[in-house]
Amino acid sequence: MEKRRHPRLHLQLPIRFIVEQPETRDSQSGQGMLKNISYGGILFQVEPPLPVQPGHVREFSFFLTPENNKECDLAHFQAQGLVLRIEPPDPNSSAYGVAVQFLSALVKKDVTIKMNISSRRRVRTGSKPIRDDR
Repeated sequence: MEKRRHPRLHLQLPIRFIVEQPETRDSQSGQGMLKNISYGGILFQVEPPLPVQPGHVREFSFFLTPENNKECDLAHFQAQGLVLRIEPPDPNSSAYGVAVQFLSALVKKDVTIKMNISSRRRVRTGSKPIRDDR
């Protein structure tokens, strides 16, 4: 039985990301596939070239995007993280797994969810942070 501080949510969702090096403020963006996430970290898959190496501490911005709508982010969040490991690709894939430990656990206020409310004539988009009731 796994003993983890934060339970994982296993998903298979497209993800976009921006990785920023704190010292130089250089950034690199990319897209991949979210595999699992918790308040303490994330595992996502990305095609080479990889924007990070194990041991790097970076500022990450993640955007969860539905496959059929690249303009609408369902959720996004930012976190400083330590790259724990790079996993080799599965035999049928060329995507590497990137495991990142958040240096401070995410709380609900760190995550923003955008909801689309559609009527017959118009679509309205609002952005609102999730409240942390702790």
